[in-house]
Amino acid sequence: MNLTKIFAAILVLGALVLASVAWWLGSRPAVTPAASGTPLAATISYPVVVALHNLDAGKAIATGDIELVTLPINPSGVYTQTNAVVGKVPMVAIGAGNLITESLLASGLALKLSVGERAVAIPVDEVAGAGNRVQPGDFVDVFVTLKQGQELDKSQSRLLLSRVRVLSYGTAVIGSAPADASANGTNGANGANDTVAPPSASQQAAAAQTAQAAQAAQAAQPAHSAVLATPVADVNRLSLAIQSGKLMLALRNPADDQVPDVALFPPVPFVLNGKSGLTKDQTEDLNSPPNQAYAGVELTALAGDSKSTARRSPMAPVTTSRSTNPSPRKVDSGNTVEVIRGLKREAVVF
Repeated sequence: MNLTKIFAAILVLGALVLASVAWWLGSRPAVTPAASGTPLAATISYPVVVALHNLDAGKAIATGDIELVTLPINPSGVYTQTNAVVGKVPMVAIGAGNLITESLLASGLALKLSVGERAVAIPVDEVAGAGNRVQPGDFVDVFVTLKQGQELDKSQSRLLLSRVRVLSYGTAVIGSAPADASANGTNGANGANDTVAPPSASQQAAAAQTAQAAQAAQAAQPAHSAVLATPVADVNRLSLAIQSGKLMLALRNPADDQVPDVALFPPVPFVLNGKSGLTKDQTEDLNSPPNQAYAGVELTALAGDSKSTARRSPMAPVTTSRSTNPSPRKVDSGNTVEVIRGLKREAVVF
């Protein structure tokens, strides 16, 4: 009997212990089970511009030539915006699906030229360059002074080119200010799309000091050349003026768009003339700027010497040839005196 009571008491005591343990476990906050491995990071994709089809070298890229895709990698030097690629010119052929990178596209001063323009360098100094106040992007008039030996009375100066854009002056180049990667539509050299923190006050001060030092260095080194965006039809005249005369740049207001009306003056004669038997379309094509540049211009035409050759355009074939041994000038009867200017003799009637 006693054993039965003792056994029953033990069972009751065990039940109480189990109930207490169950209550304690139920009152504890739930514990999230640990993952069996390292949690996987969220998949990151990067936008990049690729060629939609084969792109030819030397042909400007259009909107339909490219597309924006996403990749799990972020290469350096790729474009992240399609509008940053449209209009650019590949230097090499680009296959369909290939990434469009900065190294594949033309860059530099050539991209600052408009269609039909050529970059021509001319010598400058403090006087010819408007006191070295000319800056890249300015518009200038180009004046030329020509001298015929020691004959000062036959020297001339006139406007050669009007409203020409300056691409570079000395070491300064148009559009050479550093730009951030977002402005260029690229991901930058480090291949990151992270937001760049604004520069601190000390960084801004250092950048200002660097800019001032660069300006001081440029002022200490006077410019010796300037590069002008010259229409291809005017390159010959500018080249002759560089070799045979002295140029001067006249700085002008960029809002001033007045230029001389060349239609009011006789056409400048060309060295070469169109051959006979050309069709009407071919004859009209002789007046295109590239063909005018190929036809060339002679120094006497640049100087406006009407006695040197007949004024003609490349449209007209040569009908008469200039005599290499012209007949001597007839001197009117009367008193004459011989005037010697340098190596030239001239009879003057009085």
